[in-house]
Amino acid sequence: MKILMFARRYPPDIVSGTETVFRNLYEQARRRHDVRLVVGYTRERELVPAEALGVDLRGARLGAAHARMWRAGMAEARRFKPDVVLSNSIEAPITGYPTATLVHDLNFGRAGRSASARVRELVYRLRCPKMERVVAVSEATRRAVADIGVDPRHVVVIHNGVDLESFRPSEEAPAPSGRLRLAYPARILPGKGQHVAIDAVARLAPELKARVHLDLVGTVADPVYLEQLRDQARGQPVAFHTEVPAIAPYYQRADLVLFPTLMIEGFGFTAVEGMACGKPVVWSEQPAIREATGGIGFPVPGGDATAIRSVIEAMLADPAAFYAAGEAGRAFTARRYGWDRVWGRYERMLMEIVRVG
Repeated sequence: MKILMFARRYPPDIVSGTETVFRNLYEQARRRHDVRLVVGYTRERELVPAEALGVDLRGARLGAAHARMWRAGMAEARRFKPDVVLSNSIEAPITGYPTATLVHDLNFGRAGRSASARVRELVYRLRCPKMERVVAVSEATRRAVADIGVDPRHVVVIHNGVDLESFRPSEEAPAPSGRLRLAYPARILPGKGQHVAIDAVARLAPELKARVHLDLVGTVADPVYLEQLRDQARGQPVAFHTEVPAIAPYYQRADLVLFPTLMIEGFGFTAVEGMACGKPVVWSEQPAIREATGGIGFPVPGGDATAIRSVIEAMLADPAAFYAAGEAGRAFTARRYGWDRVWGRYERMLMEIVRVG
């Protein structure tokens, strides 16, 4: 099968869960099929695969970026003549070849709805019917897409995969620190709620606060917010780790993973990656995260720092139940999220639309 894959953003030029999913899909696809990759880059050409058709988006406004990607995708489709197109971007060109596009979520990087979000929802409503398949990464995302007017008959649910070789329990015994290590790995932007995690730690009684340490880890998507977080964390047992080469070791060193996101997530990678590493996870109660975790872990109301503080206090008092949750989470992710299994579902879907087309 000849597959043209298309994405405006790609790691490590831009790193988030959605880009990581598409990179893994590309790596799976190219092992088995003839694949061409068209990707944009906003920093350096070297930050996207050498074999890809890289599209220079440096300094381009959104409309110009879409236009450049559209032209590049159309040109590569004419050259390559694929059997099928798989896109990580709703703005994928209509090439005349059967096309499937992923929809990860409808939060557009924000915790609440905005005028720009409503415009983007309109784009989804107009563009999705032009695709042979829309891949929602969870049942919650499928419902969200249907709620904005997309015909559910176009939508198939395929859960994301996780690299279970990278995200796994550490084989090394943790170095004794005398502290409960907390970690929140995620892009640093207001919708992810790092300020809620800091607030939860800050609310601990002094004698308990002396027994914890929080690592905030991730790519900086909002530098102003990062500076606000640094101000908030002054005098608290909090460390920042930005632009790290690998995020899995921070999960592996943690005793408890926090995921106090304020966005309406489409999947919830932080929770699932933490579970894959065998760690108990505190996560914001919302449908996609409950679906992705199978309900394993410790749900709290979104934005509720006091509830997170209570979970931390409970683990300090009696960690046994938390370790059991970590073991259950690892078993759950191993059964459900291996990339071989996930790619098999994508492959069957792509073959189906090739036959239909």
